[in-house]
Amino acid sequence: MRACGIDILTQLAHASPELVWGLVARGIGVVYAIAFASLTFQVVPIAGREGVAPVAELMAAIRRDFSAPRRWLYFPGLLWLHAGDRWLRALPWLGLAAALAIVAGGPHTPLAFLICWALYLSLDRALVLVYPWDSLLLEAGFWAMFLPALAWAPELAAVDAPIPALAWVFRLLLFRVMFGFGKQKFAGSTRADAGFLHGFTIRQPLPTPFGWLAHRAPMWLHKTALAAMFVIEVVLPFAVFVPGPASVVFALATAALMLAIAATGNYGFFNVLTIALCVVCFDSATASLPLQWFDAPLSQQMLQALIVLHTFGALLCLPLNTWASFTWTLWPWWPRVLPWPLRWPIAVFRALQPLRWLHAYGVFPPRSAPAIKMSPALEVTWDEQTWHTLTPRYWPTLTTSPPRWVAPHHPRFDHAIVYEATGFHEASVLRNLTGRWDPYGHARCSGAGRLMGRVLTGALRSRLFFGESLLQQREPPRAARVHMYMLQPTTPGERKAKGEWWRRTLVGPHLPRARAGDAWLDGSPPPPELWSPEDWLWIGRSRLGRSLRRAAAGEDPHALVLLEASGLAEADVQQLWGEFLPMFAAIDRDDWSRLPERVTAVRSRWSAGQIDRFERIVGRYALLLMARCERLFVAGGLAAILGWKRAPLDVETHSHLNLLARYVVAEGRAAYDAVFREPALAADKLATMSLRSGMFLEAVLRPERLAHQAQKFRMLASQVDVRGWPRPSARGEKIARWGAARVQRLWGAFAMIEFLRGELGAEWADTPERWPRFELLADGSLALLADERE
Repeated sequence: MRACGIDILTQLAHASPELVWGLVARGIGVVYAIAFASLTFQVVPIAGREGVAPVAELMAAIRRDFSAPRRWLYFPGLLWLHAGDRWLRALPWLGLAAALAIVAGGPHTPLAFLICWALYLSLDRALVLVYPWDSLLLEAGFWAMFLPALAWAPELAAVDAPIPALAWVFRLLLFRVMFGFGKQKFAGSTRADAGFLHGFTIRQPLPTPFGWLAHRAPMWLHKTALAAMFVIEVVLPFAVFVPGPASVVFALATAALMLAIAATGNYGFFNVLTIALCVVCFDSATASLPLQWFDAPLSQQMLQALIVLHTFGALLCLPLNTWASFTWTLWPWWPRVLPWPLRWPIAVFRALQPLRWLHAYGVFPPRSAPAIKMSPALEVTWDEQTWHTLTPRYWPTLTTSPPRWVAPHHPRFDHAIVYEATGFHEASVLRNLTGRWDPYGHARCSGAGRLMGRVLTGALRSRLFFGESLLQQREPPRAARVHMYMLQPTTPGERKAKGEWWRRTLVGPHLPRARAGDAWLDGSPPPPELWSPEDWLWIGRSRLGRSLRRAAAGEDPHALVLLEASGLAEADVQQLWGEFLPMFAAIDRDDWSRLPERVTAVRSRWSAGQIDRFERIVGRYALLLMARCERLFVAGGLAAILGWKRAPLDVETHSHLNLLARYVVAEGRAAYDAVFREPALAADKLATMSLRSGMFLEAVLRPERLAHQAQKFRMLASQVDVRGWPRPSARGEKIARWGAARVQRLWGAFAMIEFLRGELGAEWADTPERWPRFELLADGSLALLADERE
């Protein structure tokens, strides 16, 4: 029997190369068809001119902020031709036609792959295609352009096998996907994380009915399944480098895992695409051929050189997760860590990143978490008394919201709610660490805030978002709010008796009560002065970058602050220095106890438009001062990050440098001019600044954004601080503290997390924060604390 099994594996491992690559290429074509079909009815409601996030606004902002031809290189795609609704609607249909042409086969298939890739890349601007399966499709689709053409259907084979180097690109891609998920899931895990799947079956973005039921499986089964996942995702992926039966075992195990994942959760077309890529393991003949370098045609040599570059980049970003794929080349501390001769790989891959040809893979951290769903519910009222909950089509909101099977279709609005719930969205201070490619993800409000604005103005007409729960025939609601509810799965018996899938508990705020026109609901693409300070490279690339370089050379900042600043005038600058900032000259900016009173005073004196202009001017002055002082900050280099020496201006990160600049702005024009003339004086200001005083102006100008982030960080902390969780040893704690200190000198967001947890409390919430707390049980599961259950 054993010999028979090995014989079967050997036969599978030596399948016809033409058949294998015909199946791989057609499989990618099928996935393209699924992806484009899924987008046909989503793209206009989301990104159309009356959508939640109109891509026409984004394209106009890019034109405003970046000169040609830079903007075309940074944001390539067909939307530069037109960004209207008809064109948006046409793109996925054109992609679907090209994908079906791939499935049909013929000598045109490489061209059809090029068309699919270009169309999907173009839709990235409109829909922010950053999910792991989007990245995997773009990367696999890029290399599929170089595969041999397909024979006409019903023949399944390709006309030839690819060159060995290309075969290895696909094998390496399959390894990076599976090992990437494994290293993300298991790196740093402990025995306490053995209950990971018990909570994950419920916490995952969109569980299926079987996933909801699987949560009730005995803990030994959850632990056994987790052990199997460890083998498949961490151990077996290395078999991909051994052409033959070992690779086939890995492919079959991966396909089985994909089927199990599809049964329990909805992850778009990820499972189908991964199974299609597994087929590459059945061609051992091509993978075993020697690589030809010098005797090959020039076109093949160029392709192999591109493959070598891609492989180098794949190894560089292998330790990262999916969400860092888009930001790792943009992290502002590379000049502090690497001497300039060693920065060329970062620059090369940064230049190629817009092509979406290279990604890191891995989501879901390893830690066990409670089996709950934190569900933000958008509630509206027409009479100021009765509130109605708007229910998404697939995301659970009410006790009767059933989990559903929707994959391989990917409902992008519903899936995004999980990131809205946790606070990892457009308004997050973590946006630069794990965000998207462009700098516009650092917005003034989250996607839910922008959605509220559309609902309140009656502009949300599509049933894509809330089905029939938003009555289309009525006038727009008078007010809206978003409350946070905790959903706990009921038992199968309770569901059968009451028809309820969840127990629902109000646990806190998410977004406060709002009316149409409230300024804090502005989700339009922000100008460069309002981007994250850790998007320093993007700011330098923008039109504002020219002013920053001139400021670094010592030119008058007051002559630079209004250059290419549409909507700002000298009168606004005079009001800022002469009226707005003097309001806070005599107060203790470390004291936030009277912050609501000060916000009210500002809003009663100036219009929302004027406050917006003040925020922009403060941002511009702060960036000019950052540019002037940056050389003192980066002078410490890697030694300052490691704690071996102090920089002349020893701030931790670009975020801290921006806070210092804002702190100096708040001190008045004389103080600002003094520091600008002599940047060394900034060190004296640093000695008197705290995070409160540095963030004071932002708290006055945008309190809702900071309050929302503070609430999210407290909510997440309640789920991480688990009673009974094993504590590290004294040595482990010492190492962890040292590592945390180093990380906080790389990304300022981590310091902001710790700071904001203690700020902007009950006075900024329209419902009390009752974030649940949990304890670790003996079987490895997490449960509500006894007092919480009571």
